[in-house]
Amino acid sequence: MVAHEIAHLVELNHSRRFWAVVERLYPDYREARRQLDLAAASLPVF
Repeated sequence: MVAHEIAHLVELNHSRRFWAVVERLYPDYREARRQLDLAAASLPVF
């Protein structure tokens, strides 16, 4: 999440360029994002 927010200092959207910045800061971000998605799926919806 820190790399995500830092990337927003350079790119103010979620374009391909944004994700390239995230990947430069955190090369394994795809796996981390997958793990977050899996964890979120187990949370209750309010």
